[in-house]
Amino acid sequence: MASPTFSASLEAGRELFEKGAFHVAHEAWESGWRRTRGSERQVLQVLVLWTAGLHHHERGNLTGANRLLLRAMEKLGQLDETLDGLDLEGLREGLVTSLEHARHPWVPSARPAWPPSLVASMDAQLEHASRCPYCGEAVVVSCAPEEAGGASYVEDCPVCCRPWQVELVRDGDSVRVSLGRDDAQ
Repeated sequence: MASPTFSASLEAGRELFEKGAFHVAHEAWESGWRRTRGSERQVLQVLVLWTAGLHHHERGNLTGANRLLLRAMEKLGQLDETLDGLDLEGLREGLVTSLEHARHPWVPSARPAWPPSLVASMDAQLEHASRCPYCGEAVVVSCAPEEAGGASYVEDCPVCCRPWQVELVRDGDSVRVSLGRDDAQ
């Protein structure tokens, strides 16, 4: 199962990537890269290199773009084809297409689509994106489906380590998650 930090970083960067905000997506993934380990860290590093390469390509620096995109391909080659439910083939295809486009000046058609297969598996967990009430970082709160019926518990922020009061409230078919400060701790 993907860590909450990885899932939150992947999602935050994906939204920016889809808007074509490559430099800002790069920053979002780099923030997650600094806080993850192992294979998750490697995947985020590939995404950081890819978006940095796209940013350079968009700005007319073909040499820099190609160098970064080749490094991204090299890092991607070091990962397993499937990683905790994360299918990397779509990422590989996106990188190859970006490399082909980076041989020529940027045109709007060089803007890649987000790989539809690059989705983290949640292993029967409910995942809710939120923000830490202390540090403001994007976080993901995970809970088992059986816990979604009105649970309340304390969980520490994976970034600043301060305790949150997590409340899960079921409203029909949806679940609302709220994070509050747990200043009593």
